Amino acid sequence: MARCNHAESQTHETLLTLIDVDVIRGKRQLLCNLSLVFNAGEFIALAGENGCGKSSLLTVIGGLAPLDKGTLLFNGEPLREIGLRKLANYRAVMAQSASTPFGFVVDEILQLARHHIIESPDNRHHIIGKIAEQFDITHLLSRNIQTLSGGERQRVFLSKAILQLLPVNPKDSLVGKLLLLDEPTSALDLRHQKLVMQQLVSLSKQGLCIICVSHDLNLISPYCSRMILLAEQGCIADDRPENALTIDTLARCYHTQLNLIRNQEHDVFVTH
Repeated sequence: MARCNHAESQTHETLLTLIDVDVIRGKRQLLCNLSLVFNAGEFIALAGENGCGKSSLLTVIGGLAPLDKGTLLFNGEPLREIGLRKLANYRAVMAQSASTPFGFVVDEILQLARHHIIESPDNRHHIIGKIAEQFDITHLLSRNIQTLSGGERQRVFLSKAILQLLPVNPKDSLVGKLLLLDEPTSALDLRHQKLVMQQLVSLSKQGLCIICVSHDLNLISPYCSRMILLAEQGCIADDRPENALTIDTLARCYHTQLNLIRNQEHDVFVTH
């Protein structure tokens, strides 16, 4: 299986810095004094058991929820000082339950992703067409979003998030931009899971920093360049997936005994 090389994929340009960050929901503290650095070109998997704070952390990083405590820097600037309109040029979010209450046609949804970008209609049409082809939704462009299956909708909203960040000139770098994904493959069949993972690796090699929440460790570990395991109100592992996934870290993370299988390419697979 093709994997992403951590050393080759990142540019070492710091994009996002978390310093002593707390994440609290209601009266429950999910994460305490979390400090992490994310670099351009990294494809990071964020994993942990239900309720550990993965999705909540993603909303804080995306500027969609207030920071309870600590410092969060985006491109060296405090995130709270960056307006949402400006942030839309550099950060896109695909929520776990991404949807729309309106019966938009798929092409209209993808057009909305580019509303903040000044470009010619021909250029917009070309970029949308290219992404639609890459994520296998070209045949869905004229369909009402409400008529699509869960997997089809997932690919549409993933495409929308990516289109928000793509430059007018395809030769321009994606360094300095951040894509936040919450379970983007949960409804996909095996073929489309592989397709999405391959496209995300390709985008990270162009400089895009991707942080992806996923429960499917066996799917994402061969593709991501870095894996972060959240447990015990903090980060218990942050490394290449083959180093982050150990019997000990899995037991601490999921409170059960799991087994590991390693192949000759150093891919790690988790079994019961």
